[in-house]
Amino acid sequence: MNDFAEIVGRYRDDGFAVVRGVYSPPEISELGHTIDRCASDMAGKLGAGDIYFEDAPGRPMKSMFFLEKHEESLAALLTDPRLLDMARAVYDDAGVVLETVMCFGKPARSGSVTPPHQDNVFQAWDPPEAMTITIAVDASTADNGVLICQRGSHKAGLLPHRPSGVMGFSQMLIDTPDTAEYPEEEIRMVPGDVFLHSVHTVHRSGANHTDRSRRQLAIMCRSSRAKVDEERQAKTQEILRNLHADNAGRP
Repeated sequence: MNDFAEIVGRYRDDGFAVVRGVYSPPEISELGHTIDRCASDMAGKLGAGDIYFEDAPGRPMKSMFFLEKHEESLAALLTDPRLLDMARAVYDDAGVVLETVMCFGKPARSGSVTPPHQDNVFQAWDPPEAMTITIAVDASTADNGVLICQRGSHKAGLLPHRPSGVMGFSQMLIDTPDTAEYPEEEIRMVPGDVFLHSVHTVHRSGANHTDRSRRQLAIMCRSSRAKVDEERQAKTQEILRNLHADNAGRP
């Protein structure tokens, strides 16, 4: 595994860092099977807010949330020492918390665009000592909906967002930061790589135009100092409720 000092330095400078080869091929294969099984088993059991589907034939899975409540092997990621040790190094905090497991499917030929946003508009951490830890289950390439981050944008603070109308990503930036000041970088990964990005890092992704899915597991992480801003969280929940109400009854 990469040296923690290098990881921490890149994360603090850029707002993100890739850590190569954290998970072995057998581990990734098992995670992939688990994701597919969860998507199949939970499709008719979970409600809006826990699972979303692409607006495409067959309604492939777009995203799933709170997977630790349903699958023991995914809940085990929240205590994985490899992830905890990285997070402890980033925040210099022995009390870091890994809180929930999500999956973003980006299915073949139907994975949709993710609008530019910052995760903390949804999560409302104060101070914003929190990040998303992403595990690559499939390769991320230029044409299958690769994650694109703006380097250094975490230093700009939380920027104004507006309702997006997009199921699964209820808010988006009103204006994206200047790419001359905060250059965009494609986060290309192979299965087993891990990606850390700050909840204030501006990021987006394109559509998947290939015959290969781009599945990723994502884990929310925070320092022991980060607390939820309840007023901001309430506004986010209201936007989410309105979005679901507007889309009620859709197949």
